[in-house]
Amino acid sequence: MKRKTLSTLGAMLALAFAAAAPTAAHAQAARGEPYKIGIILPMTGPTADYGADFNRGAVLAEEEINASGGINGRPIKLVLGDSKNQPKDGVAEFRKLVEIDKVPAIISTMTGVILPQFALSREAKVPMIAVGAITPEIRKGGPTVFSNFPLADDEEREIAEYAIKTLGLKTAAVIYENSSYGKTLSSIFIEEFKKAGGTIVAEEVIEKGGRDFRSQITRIGATKAPLVVAYAYYAEAGLIVRQASELGIKAQFMSHGSVQNKAFGEIAGPAANGFISGSPRWDDAAPNVQAFIERYRKRWNKEPDLYGPYFYDAVKMYAAAIAKAGDSPDGIRQALKGLKDFPGINGVMNFGPDNVVLLPLRFVKFENGNWVPIKR
Repeated sequence: MKRKTLSTLGAMLALAFAAAAPTAAHAQAARGEPYKIGIILPMTGPTADYGADFNRGAVLAEEEINASGGINGRPIKLVLGDSKNQPKDGVAEFRKLVEIDKVPAIISTMTGVILPQFALSREAKVPMIAVGAITPEIRKGGPTVFSNFPLADDEEREIAEYAIKTLGLKTAAVIYENSSYGKTLSSIFIEEFKKAGGTIVAEEVIEKGGRDFRSQITRIGATKAPLVVAYAYYAEAGLIVRQASELGIKAQFMSHGSVQNKAFGEIAGPAANGFISGSPRWDDAAPNVQAFIERYRKRWNKEPDLYGPYFYDAVKMYAAAIAKAGDSPDGIRQALKGLKDFPGINGVMNFGPDNVVLLPLRFVKFENGNWVPIKR
């Protein structure tokens, strides 16, 4: 699929989002029976910070849509399920949303959670959008499974090439979480890094929820690898960076988008400075992005993290599909598939033949409490 950038479509996006922004002068608040959208998040447990970020993005979209008159005058309603980032809870919540709450469409997240949901989605013929989970297995999810977030086989290839071609670092150590998420991403990165001419000198595994990674870090330090690539969520990644600093290990730390959470910097402390993250992130200079950030700040009194805006986009995509085809699951699926050049906050989105969008990767560096874009 040909990549599209916001720079070439900035004017179109600015107009589209200006039209979409809620104003009292343009519409009355929506009324009547709501259109339901199920949303499954880790609202409790060790990744609850992610869930809170995801939910803020989704709720902001819900509120904007309803304040602007809803869909043909009817509001939308998000029906929440808590996965706790556990597969069994994700399955239970999916079934509850479909069988009891009768939602015709679902948004879900976290690699380990979404994988067993694919079969449920196909069986019930209820479309689901996976957000932020980047396993290539999504491509095999079937006709009801979509992703508005690029997948690891595209993402990790670009990260590997950036490390070698831009940073000039051809020797790396990898430390990853012992889960489907960590194993998938690390194995793809290692394969792509080697293809690009790099050498992997260490592979260390940590347990999800662990707090002391000094043994693994010490072994990595002994290799004197100039690059350490970490595939862990923000809590573990923050501890890895902090403990590496305490052990006197000097290396460039790098990862994909999972670390782009304010809590990462709080956990890592000063050692977070210089950490590089690559992700299909928005264009910070785009007018529609700046307008979204302003609305987000006003609503939540904080800065958006990486993934919340993708939930915002997912809710808006479903709203566009429902507006076109009504709220039957199959109608929503077909309308979603047929969306063309959807003006998302994160970029112009088109679903490919595999129901996955492809967006440009952007790199940011953590500096003094913020993720700062790196010019390429």
